[in-house]
Amino acid sequence: MKIEIANRQKLLPLDRKAIRSLCRQILADHGCDQGVSICVVEDDEIRDLNSRYLGRDEPTDVLAFPLDDDFPPAHQPIIGEVVVSATRALEEARKRDIPPERELALYVAHGLLHLLGYDDHTPADRRRMRRAERKALRRAGLIPEKRPT
Repeated sequence: MKIEIANRQKLLPLDRKAIRSLCRQILADHGCDQGVSICVVEDDEIRDLNSRYLGRDEPTDVLAFPLDDDFPPAHQPIIGEVVVSATRALEEARKRDIPPERELALYVAHGLLHLLGYDDHTPADRRRMRRAERKALRRAGLIPEKRPT
């Protein structure tokens, strides 16, 4: 499976190996053998995309664009593109006093889960998505394992 990463920002060093590993693990956990395209940008670019495609003239943390459904899934090498904001990751990481790389990984996981069919519109959907995000970040070694109770 191919994990493409485009880095169009200068705010945060990228650990491409960690991002690829996270994506591969999430895709494999969901039985998906297709790849994904990840694009890391700054606020001006994600704001433009958010405005153009969703009609929201503001920056956001992550956008997920599924591949066109006109082709059968077996002929699609990737399931879509995830665009994440390094600017948002840095700002949120400072507020939460966590490493910005972890926040960026959360955005990547969140966007990829959207492409895999997760949603976060209802409280139940949000809980399901948060559990999947935490599981992915734990398995990638980006957050500590749960403590036994």
